Amino acid sequence: MEPQDLCLVDAPPQLLERRVRRPRPTLSVLKSRIKEEVACSVPRARTTLLGFFPVVTWLPKYKLREYVWGDLMSGLIIGIILVPQAIAYCLLAGVEPIYGLYTSFFANIIYFFMGTSRHVSVGIFSLMSLMVGQTLITV
Repeated sequence: MEPQDLCLVDAPPQLLERRVRRPRPTLSVLKSRIKEEVACSVPRARTTLLGFFPVVTWLPKYKLREYVWGDLMSGLIIGIILVPQAIAYCLLAGVEPIYGLYTSFFANIIYFFMGTSRHVSVGIFSLMSLMVGQTLITV
């Protein structure tokens, strides 16, 4: 072999080379995570809005002819029960009856737009009315 041929021979590649991983600075990690979390895109905005207002997801799929009569009957029955109940709980709490009507009406309207469960009871209840009444008596 000539000396020229010896120079052309490469060393075998090292397959099991150990890499030392240096930790990134905390500020750099924090900046990159904030950038990922705060980045706004159309799919991310849509997911966020659907998370806040699930009614937008199920209302277009609502079968009006199939569900409307049952929903109207249950709404009417709940309304008949809720009005005297709201007035009674307000008298129990020692406040004007109109506040109970507001509480029962607006809680259900807000839950309609932002609620995620069909099987939840939203409104006023006696324990809270007693607690408010006791607080008003002491003040």
